[in-house]
Amino acid sequence: MKAQLKAVKKVLALRKALKAAPFAKKAAILAKIVKARAAVKKAASKVVKVTAKVDAKKIALIKAKIAKAVFPERRKALVA
Repeated sequence: MKAQLKAVKKVLALRKALKAAPFAKKAAILAKIVKARAAVKKAASKVVKVTAKVDAKKIALIKAKIAKAVFPERRKALVA
């Protein structure tokens, strides 16, 4: 999340700079914006992957608890 925010802030700063920049520098700033947007996309995909891993670990933990439950009543309570 932190990397995502940092990249988005950079894009916003570059957009501001683009408005104030002379015509000669606009192409260079646009190229930097494209690069920064790619960084945002990469950071976002990483966040999705990490979230999926965390979710998978939580599900595995819950399944392990259910499997470990010896008494049928307790198992039913965990499943519900």
